[in-house]
Amino acid sequence: MDTIHLEKLNELQEVIERRTISRFEQIADMAQTIDQTDICSETTFYIHDTSHWSTDYNSIVFDAHRGIHKTKMTTKKLINRYARSKEANFLLMQAMGRQLSVNRCWPYVLGSIQFAPTGGPVKDSTHWVAVHHMKDIYKDPADEKRIYIVFDGGYRLNVRVDFKTFHRKLEMVRRYYDFQLDLTKYLVGQFNGEVHLLPSDSYLATRIPRSPDLETSEYQNCREILIRIAYQVFRTMNPEDYHFNVLDMEAVYKDTLRDKAML
Repeated sequence: MDTIHLEKLNELQEVIERRTISRFEQIADMAQTIDQTDICSETTFYIHDTSHWSTDYNSIVFDAHRGIHKTKMTTKKLINRYARSKEANFLLMQAMGRQLSVNRCWPYVLGSIQFAPTGGPVKDSTHWVAVHHMKDIYKDPADEKRIYIVFDGGYRLNVRVDFKTFHRKLEMVRRYYDFQLDLTKYLVGQFNGEVHLLPSDSYLATRIPRSPDLETSEYQNCREILIRIAYQVFRTMNPEDYHFNVLDMEAVYKDTLRDKAML
């Protein structure tokens, strides 16, 4: 059964409070309603898809400040609204995915902010986990089809998610993170600078090993990465310009190199 158990843990990892939400309408509707809610990367740690439940609401949001609340917006709409409000949306996630051989089920990774779907394809609504708030994940010993996820602030969720499938999603997030970090180090290095990272005790930093380095041949298409990043920056700064597409950016790139006598 698609039931969610949210527990509050003390400093000794003992359960001091527990709440259960199930697909039955009379239980699901007990959560407060914030229909025009949004995702906050600092406080939102989990979004559960309830579009298949016996209720009028499509998502339940777990937030450290707003608490548990439901909305008629789907998880797909929530994550897309969040991505569009930031410096990078899923166009950039897809462009990076092409360099990492990720063609579907894209996570949202922008440096230290990471959201991962528990299933796929992402064109459908699914659950989303704020990976940057994750401290641990392990199987439920009482039910092999369920997992425990421990978050910042002493929150622990017990949800029906396949452990192996979700762990592969976490490895994908790590690939995105390492790719972005390598690109950042490269660009900073051109200015004789260094990238200094703050230590992190997140699950991604402590339990998921660094991704293997890509083969040199896979970096040959770095021009495409730079073009698409430049295009995404242009669209972010000029959202009203619908006539400029990524093919135009290819021409701008070539003209710029020619003007600088680098071709």
